[in-house]
Amino acid sequence: MIGIPPNDDELDLDGGETNEPEQQQSTAQQPENGQEADERPFVYEDAEQWLHGYALPRYLRKHGPSGHAWAPNWYEYPEVYSVITALWETWEQMRWDGPQQILVFYRDYFYPLMDRLTALDGPFHAYDKVMHPDLPEMFPVHEAPDGYFRNADSTVSIASD
Repeated sequence: MIGIPPNDDELDLDGGETNEPEQQQSTAQQPENGQEADERPFVYEDAEQWLHGYALPRYLRKHGPSGHAWAPNWYEYPEVYSVITALWETWEQMRWDGPQQILVFYRDYFYPLMDRLTALDGPFHAYDKVMHPDLPEMFPVHEAPDGYFRNADSTVSIASD
């Protein structure tokens, strides 16, 4: 039988908070100068803590040649680091909107991206527990001609309209 993930009694499956962030929330959302603060404290300090404490305990899959690929040094894979960080920050934002948004998070973000990251042809495709090979090489790329892409300085701000 599969056990309950560690500290699950402190963190609701729908994205509820731990006791500590609840205390932070009560002070962070107190009115300041007659206005309510929009601050929404994070449950997890960083993507690694979120991955270990929330994501991986809820994403249990068969590992290996007939299942999913994973590397314990996931943070050294730039693609994985970026996606896990984005998933963490998205979860931290969406959890405030209730259980329906957590379902949207799982459907639209978590499952598709975790399935892609752990696919046998995904970023960990060349990882070997014994050999620890180097990361796959980046696809070849040419520099685009000057002025091909619009840059941040040339975009029109919506707020100024």
